[in-house]
Amino acid sequence: MKQCSLLVVDDNPGIRILLEDLFSSKGYKVGTAASGLEALELAKKQFPDLIISDLRMPGISGIELRERLFSFNPNMKVILMSAYADKQEMDELARHYEIDYMLNKPFDLEHLSDVVDGLLNKTSAVSILTK
Repeated sequence: MKQCSLLVVDDNPGIRILLEDLFSSKGYKVGTAASGLEALELAKKQFPDLIISDLRMPGISGIELRERLFSFNPNMKVILMSAYADKQEMDELARHYEIDYMLNKPFDLEHLSDVVDGLLNKTSAVSILTK
């Protein structure tokens, strides 16, 4: 069975380290990027199965990153997270841009872990919800 890979994109180094540690310990191959542009370069080399990205970052946003990545990796799953968007805005973005999951910061690590497992292993149907 292929080892699933994740790419964590956030301008906050604490979040990158936290998520890298969490998902590495679960057996996922994890890359990290501090910006959308850095993530684009990594994703072109690594073709991650799933990306977890901040919605609002300097340079390109999580939405623009998703659009660019889908041009060469259309099967990639996407989780966007934000500390600034409200539930209605996040639901609209998720529907319009076909985001697999939207997550409010701060988030529960166990919940995020369950969402990632569900998206990558297809063990459960994951709906677009914010927590």
